[in-house]
Amino acid sequence: MLAALRKDGQDEQAAQLAKLLERGEQAGRMQPSRVVLSRAALPGEAITPSVRPPVDKETGAALADITLPAMLHLAQAPVLNSTLHGSVEALIEEWRHLDRLRAMGIRPPLNCLLFGAPGTGKTKLAQLVSREIGLPLVTARLDGLISSYLGTTARNISALFSFANRYQCVLLLDEFDAIAKVRDDPHEVGEIKRVVNTLLQCLDQRSELGITIAITNHEQLLDSAIWRRFDIRVAVPKPDLGSRLDIVNRYVAPLDVSLAERRFLAWLTEGLTGSEIETLANAIKRAAAMSSNPEFSVLDALKVHALLSSNHRQYPRWEQLLSPIEALAATLAGDRELAFTQEDLARFFGKDQSTISRWIRKHREVT
Repeated sequence: MLAALRKDGQDEQAAQLAKLLERGEQAGRMQPSRVVLSRAALPGEAITPSVRPPVDKETGAALADITLPAMLHLAQAPVLNSTLHGSVEALIEEWRHLDRLRAMGIRPPLNCLLFGAPGTGKTKLAQLVSREIGLPLVTARLDGLISSYLGTTARNISALFSFANRYQCVLLLDEFDAIAKVRDDPHEVGEIKRVVNTLLQCLDQRSELGITIAITNHEQLLDSAIWRRFDIRVAVPKPDLGSRLDIVNRYVAPLDVSLAERRFLAWLTEGLTGSEIETLANAIKRAAAMSSNPEFSVLDALKVHALLSSNHRQYPRWEQLLSPIEALAATLAGDRELAFTQEDLARFFGKDQSTISRWIRKHREVT
């Protein structure tokens, strides 16, 4: 296919396709490194399997979950676009070599805020960072931290940070906006101010002692003073076309899906998060498992999923999926980023190239 594009003088489309294919082969990138953080770089004790997390004094509920490095190696790395991938690698390198930075008189930034839409892989990214630097991950549990008793939430936050400061670990504060809201909320009758003030004090103290990663889907809800406490603030975007192809390649396995179908899935899922693409891939695999037709159609399965999930009401490309087949073929033929040839379309729709050519010509005459 690449050769055909170059032969026809379509060098730009050929270059785009080559890039997508190369990215599709790199879904397993960012594998664990052998270079981990020096134990002397951070104060505190090592967490062993016998260490138990702190608990709420009233209820006995755990304030955190502890994941040791051996278990973090089982976590799947998120698929990142090339820009974010490079930024995360640079951050990991800094945190691996804290001793070098301090030897140069540099204060390393140890607080990182990850924000973006739900399902973009922020939690997986935090797990990846912890895994790469070889530290246990201490993940705060909101069901344990937040209490209806006056003053208990602030006390639990202090207990959580005291625990994290005692040990060498990465502290992960997921759904961070639940405890870091703007302090002028009129419905909080003073309790949120107490909680945020405690959180500010704890973040300041920990900034010299250990690594903290906070995650939020609603960065606009964060108190401005909390926002300023984070030296590193990373927006985790929805995946671009190349990243979506990586995600499709990862999650459609072991189903035998052609390259044209996988590229179409990457095109169709514009605006979706990685989590939503995984859900879509699982829906296709369920449809394939239940189908008695040996000529299983990914396109038909997608149309059923579109109607059941109402995706076509939110995303224009899903509306095109449900349009007449000739119109969809013409749309795909004209998409420069996708770079589908008539041979691709013939294989995708199960038709010959003359039929595809007639569909495209007919649609262009109408429009």
